[in-house]
Amino acid sequence: MRQAGRVLILLVVALNWVNAQDAEEDASILVDREVSQTAVYLGDVFEYKVSILHSNELAFITEELEDRLIVRPFELLGFHVEQTDLGEAVLMEMVLELVCYEEPGLLDIPSFDLFYYPRDELSEGTGTAGQDVPARAITVPPHKIHLQSTLLGEEDQLRDTTLLLSFPRGELIVPTVSGILLLVVMAGFSVVAVRYVVQLRETDGVEDQAQLQEEALSAIREVRQRGASQEPEPAHYLELSKMIRRYLHSAYGFFSTALTPEELRHELETNTSDGDFAQRVENLLDACDRTFFDPGMAPGPDFSEACRQAEDIVQSTPFEA
Repeated sequence: MRQAGRVLILLVVALNWVNAQDAEEDASILVDREVSQTAVYLGDVFEYKVSILHSNELAFITEELEDRLIVRPFELLGFHVEQTDLGEAVLMEMVLELVCYEEPGLLDIPSFDLFYYPRDELSEGTGTAGQDVPARAITVPPHKIHLQSTLLGEEDQLRDTTLLLSFPRGELIVPTVSGILLLVVMAGFSVVAVRYVVQLRETDGVEDQAQLQEEALSAIREVRQRGASQEPEPAHYLELSKMIRRYLHSAYGFFSTALTPEELRHELETNTSDGDFAQRVENLLDACDRTFFDPGMAPGPDFSEACRQAEDIVQSTPFEA
């Protein structure tokens, strides 16, 4: 199969061959040229391949060939040679990687000479190639390639006028209406989902508030019972004050245990719209603290009345901000 491919290459090359300068000496050499692109833009890199099919009785000089090639106005970026033995013939393929930065137009890849020797003359010569045996040359003809411009010409357009979708506009009514209905349904579903989530959060908030109030009232009742079973002591007022502060901390989140009654009132006025509630909290905490820290001053409410005021504060707590 590989040999059949080689034979096909020979036929293609033979159809495009170019005679060498000396017909008698070079009749056994066929030259073919091809480019990877027939048109390139400024700065595009393309390949220019020259195929030389010759008898195995000839030997081409490929040493330092890259340094001797002149391809102006093109620039040579890469070069490699591959030779394939086909029995009585040899296929030599030279691939040049070229680029051009000239003005757009139809350009010629310039011609160049390839040098070779008949092997029988080399074997009969007394010196090295290039000294006693004169080299023969074959010229690779020029090859045209079109260098295109990236700028628009007079008749060029940025976009063509080809209609991508060719159907009556009336057929768009059904998909348009369906899309609108789908958007409406999705919007309605979104509104219902948001309301459901809000209701769940509100329900959870109400349950948390009720539980918080119930725990605070239960703690106040326990303190009241201890105060009723024995003579109320200043420590009972301190315990009641701490209880109210912990409750307010849980209800509003600010650090109420470290605030004075007056500072606590300011915080409550900031977090609620009920000034009377804030004032009642300040009065109760101020009375409890005064009874504990300075019992020699005018007495505040008795302990049972203080507990009743604490219960009233818990039950009337405004949770809305």
